[in-house]
Amino acid sequence: MLDTSKVSILDQNCSVVLHAEYGPGNNDWQNTTFNESSVLDYADELPSINCTNFEHWKTDNSCNITDQLCICTRQLYMHACIALYQTQYIEYYTLLYRVIGTLFQGVILAIGVLGNVLVVIVVTRNKNMSSPTNCYLVSLAVADCIVLLAAVPQEILGYYLVLGQWIHGQVGCACLVFLQHLGINASSLSLTAFTIERYIAICHPMKAQSMCTVERAKRITRVVWLFAVCYCGPWLFLTEVVSFDPELKFEAQECTYKLSRDQYLYYYFLDLIVFYVVPLLLSCVVYTLIARILFKSSIRGKTHQTSIETHTIDQKRPNAARIQVDSSSTLKILALCSDLDINLAPSRITDKVLPMLFMEQVER
Repeated sequence: MLDTSKVSILDQNCSVVLHAEYGPGNNDWQNTTFNESSVLDYADELPSINCTNFEHWKTDNSCNITDQLCICTRQLYMHACIALYQTQYIEYYTLLYRVIGTLFQGVILAIGVLGNVLVVIVVTRNKNMSSPTNCYLVSLAVADCIVLLAAVPQEILGYYLVLGQWIHGQVGCACLVFLQHLGINASSLSLTAFTIERYIAICHPMKAQSMCTVERAKRITRVVWLFAVCYCGPWLFLTEVVSFDPELKFEAQECTYKLSRDQYLYYYFLDLIVFYVVPLLLSCVVYTLIARILFKSSIRGKTHQTSIETHTIDQKRPNAARIQVDSSSTLKILALCSDLDINLAPSRITDKVLPMLFMEQVER
């Protein structure tokens, strides 16, 4: 161990130049120089630095004691310069970036939470809106609220925390990660249940009278959330809060993975298949069948109207108009749901699977 109080004495014109191999693969580290006095001042705050090979160098007859001390001093500089870079010279978000990001995500948070809460309030307080479709929409609204509240505030807060440090502790880390996955997966399952319910109601109207009931929809919703909670439950135990640099005892912490990355990769692939690929393929098939039924019904309705008597047309016009409106509303809702299904892909792939694959390649 080398006492940092002797650093100024050991200085033998040892220049400090950091290259990429001393940093996290960042180009900013290449050919970076630091003011020697600043490094020494920062190093004085450290109790000691471990020159691991100093004893070996000391017994090496090929260099004198001055060179040995210089080498050890250089190692001290390396550690101190890295610390200075991470605390003083790091490029952080500009004020304009933080303002725009805060406003943009703040608007998304406010509109998203307010809109979904209003959906829940309106449906639950109006008995005439009690229907299987609305049960699934309420479930979807609750899931969306969970995702917004668990993800967006932390993203906004991250604009103002140096190094993106974590300030919520271990419990906050586990709970927020769990809630984010729970909301996304419950949302996917709710959309799938809603799609199947619409298929039965439109393509098999006789069966729908007994199968598509409010009570059955409530039971299915409970099962959806129970499965989502059980599936996402392991996230409560798969995360931990660690220091950014334990060797230098930084106070900044981050919420990260507890196990090796390859184990999480299988979990994310399973998540992608169960909650995105399967629901998306099922939705594509169901939407195609629904569109075909509605298209055929529309053609039959037009042919029938041209061949019947005038008074019969007048009697059936209200029903035909109602069917047309119902079909139009159904198509709009299904289009919205399909859009939501497709939009889930980027976040699942770019935020989960691809980073895991990339980091695994780096580690190997």
